[in-house]
Amino acid sequence: MELPRRKSPRIPGYDYAQEGYYFVTICTHDKKCIFGDGYVLNQIGKIAYEDLKTVGNHYSRLYIEKCVVMPNHIHAIVVIGCDGKEGTLPNLNIVIGQYKSGVSRKFHMFAPKRKVWQRSFHDHGIRSQEEYEKIWQDIDMNPQRWTDDCFFCE
Repeated sequence: MELPRRKSPRIPGYDYAQEGYYFVTICTHDKKCIFGDGYVLNQIGKIAYEDLKTVGNHYSRLYIEKCVVMPNHIHAIVVIGCDGKEGTLPNLNIVIGQYKSGVSRKFHMFAPKRKVWQRSFHDHGIRSQEEYEKIWQDIDMNPQRWTDDCFFCE
């Protein structure tokens, strides 16, 4: 039996190394709560957070403006370029893939057989200051709203 092909969440033909602000959501495999509970990160949650905060150290024209690690997903505002400098811009797909691989490697020291991440990730190009401010506030408030979150799990 042939399984149905999943539709790619990436926009065909879009340049993911394009300068801009991106709102990114990455979910854990089967949306399992492996990073802690709604208010306290466990050891792997802390690793996911620290690795996310230092993603920009690996790319000269990328940084994480704002982020939160929840029990089964992360949200981040990723800024590519927008710094007035010249040079190659990193590709968002590659950056997220490398982040997920790094966290997985560390997680597998504790649980070698478990999957960490859901396939792919969700991204949204932030188009206005108003949208940016709303996303910033949503990220800030995510832990306080955990029980109302669409990803909530006990």
